[in-house]
Amino acid sequence: MADELRALIRELLSEEIAALRAEMRGAVQEERVRVGTAAELTEFARSVVRRASDPNFAAALREGQVLFLPEPSPGPAILPPARALSPVTASTIVTTVPAKAPELMKPLITERDIAAVPEGERRLRISKTSRLTPLASDEARRRSITIERSAK
Repeated sequence: MADELRALIRELLSEEIAALRAEMRGAVQEERVRVGTAAELTEFARSVVRRASDPNFAAALREGQVLFLPEPSPGPAILPPARALSPVTASTIVTTVPAKAPELMKPLITERDIAAVPEGERRLRISKTSRLTPLASDEARRRSITIERSAK
């Protein structure tokens, strides 16, 4: 449990520091990724899916502002045979206008701010530049609140 918590904190801090550096540079954000095994590749794909729920990350990824660089693996790559992989097919993304969500337009969102969100609310909109404290992120995750960033 403690190791999982440390890993989660490292991941959150890494993402936030990388995002801050990219904002300061205004350049492409580079991330090293180890994908030498099928398990590592699967975990990388899962992390991208998790992070894609953040509109800023999704936009940066679409606009080419996030660059993934392969990290050398200590051993030989162990990927499944090509015939075992299913072909990728194009799909249409359908979007709808979601119901209005409560908004917090503060530079720093704390655990108390998340605790003040009404029970049963599953979404919270924050400003594009707002940052969440680690405890705020934990509280939102515990209450299954999805954080959405505004375009402004």
